[in-house]
Amino acid sequence: MLALPSAIQSLARFVDMLNRIARSACNRLLELIVAVTFMQVVLRYIFNSPTKWSEEAAMLCLVWYGMLATAICVRDHHHIAIVFFRDLLGKTGGYVLDVFAHLIILCFALVLLFSGSKLVDLAGVALLPASGIPKYLLYYSAFTGGALIVLNAITNIVTGSLRPDEFAEPETTS
Repeated sequence: MLALPSAIQSLARFVDMLNRIARSACNRLLELIVAVTFMQVVLRYIFNSPTKWSEEAAMLCLVWYGMLATAICVRDHHHIAIVFFRDLLGKTGGYVLDVFAHLIILCFALVLLFSGSKLVDLAGVALLPASGIPKYLLYYSAFTGGALIVLNAITNIVTGSLRPDEFAEPETTS
């Protein structure tokens, strides 16, 4: 791998740190989703006394989980990809196609970022009806996920980490 300038290495380390924080948040959100949903099932079917807020709280956690996990997958190359044409183009053509794909991802993320900020403003001080959770917290997930996708796509482009080696056949030693 080529030696990268220190500014790009610093950017990559910073973005990777943000992704570790997001990954930890995703783990906590998933735990919270399971706990709240389990509690709701127990209260509803065993005690016949469901809560009003649990479904909205689980939905809020699920939306945040989805946006953060999507952003993390951009950096780690965990999204589904059809590599047939990329592999036909050879190394240089495949690299150009990967850059193009990340530019498309970047454009989508910018739309998500700006739309998310508009939704936050539009939600204002509205509350979710059952839980009383501010509605803008739901839309901050699009803003936050979009921002992290932008950072991840830019980092992948400037560091050249576009073709993950994880798809290569593992070498065996006998």
